[in-house]
Amino acid sequence: MPEGAARAYLRDPPDAELHLLDGGHWALETDLDEIVALVRAFLSRLAPGSASGR
Repeated sequence: MPEGAARAYLRDPPDAELHLLDGGHWALETDLDEIVALVRAFLSRLAPGSASGR
């Protein structure tokens, strides 16, 4: 998704975050550790206890 289109999503949910990675269509294959860390950090701030890895 182009950066401009991604930034449009920041207008809607108040707790949204945007992290731009150069992963292309295979982001989970190339940047999995970084993506997992970002998602876990976000979930721990939004709903403490939800990102425990269980």
